[in-house]
Amino acid sequence: MIKYQPVPLEEHDALIGADFNERFTKEMHDYYAPYQKKGRPVNIGKETWEYAVSDSIDGGQWVGAGKNVIDVCAPNLDIDVKGISCSKITGITSEASILQNVQEKNDHAVQLFKQGNYSGLKEMFIDPFIKKTSANKNLHVLCTVRDKQNSQVWYCLLKVVKHENPNLVEEMKARGTRSIDIPLIDPEYGRTYLAIQKRRLELRLNMAGMSKYSVCSHSI
Repeated sequence: MIKYQPVPLEEHDALIGADFNERFTKEMHDYYAPYQKKGRPVNIGKETWEYAVSDSIDGGQWVGAGKNVIDVCAPNLDIDVKGISCSKITGITSEASILQNVQEKNDHAVQLFKQGNYSGLKEMFIDPFIKKTSANKNLHVLCTVRDKQNSQVWYCLLKVVKHENPNLVEEMKARGTRSIDIPLIDPEYGRTYLAIQKRRLELRLNMAGMSKYSVCSHSI
């Protein structure tokens, strides 16, 4: 199994470079400029965050486009880039997809959920996710968080670490009729869960808990 662990700010420089924030700010402002020049709302797609992160790290290479678990390969780590947002910086973020499984053979996911067959859901979603992530080098998730209230962009790093949990299935808990909480992150920092209807593993961050691990990069 794996677990997401927040990376302390003092470890950022060794992973993504001491000048990452400065470079990332410049890259993003270049993407904002065409919208701002015409007085239009800034609209940034998923790949744009990935490009900016890649171009802000020496030796960074963009390898995204949905072909890999990772979006950026850098000298010291592999990075899965997530572009998410929150209504205020102390709130819960929007969801980020960490695995979607829409193969026809898995069409019975809803049925498994209704039956309470969490072992079957683990085999369908979590086991393939663990297999995919295990092939990467020093895997980290870099979350760019857009604070809508103050028009600011923050970022933080989560390290994907090996973590044995023999009680995982027992700890999977249904939340309403649409999702199952899966304990892959400390609840102080966020929530990982299976969205049944979308057949997707998702991550949300609790920015109140993540505040000491987050950098306020720039304003939009």
